[in-house]
Amino acid sequence: MSYDIRLGVKVAGAEDLYAVIDEPELSSPTYNLGEMFRKCTGWDYEQGEWYKVTDVLPMIQHGINELSFHPKAYKKYNAPNGWGTVENALDALKSMEQCIRDNSEDASQTWNEIPLDLMYVRW
Repeated sequence: MSYDIRLGVKVAGAEDLYAVIDEPELSSPTYNLGEMFRKCTGWDYEQGEWYKVTDVLPMIQHGINELSFHPKAYKKYNAPNGWGTVENALDALKSMEQCIRDNSEDASQTWNEIPLDLMYVRW
């Protein structure tokens, strides 16, 4: 089993409706990484819930920094079956951050030029 990471925007006039605009290149990391993601980011996310990008981007970036500079501290969360390593988690978080950047108003070439405070992400 794996996550389905998506990037979206809230639909105007609808109470809990979001339009998916993109997904990271690595959009389906294994559930085996769940504990590692939560520990390195400090984000106790709920699967299927939409989160405002401006609220969670700092946590995604924190996770990238933690896994980049302190990988040994997170090796204990590697999946015993080999499906889910520090490297996999780092790649997934980097992919998520890149997807956000690629769809933001600061992106140089994109169909979407969405301010970060209007974007949402879900696992």
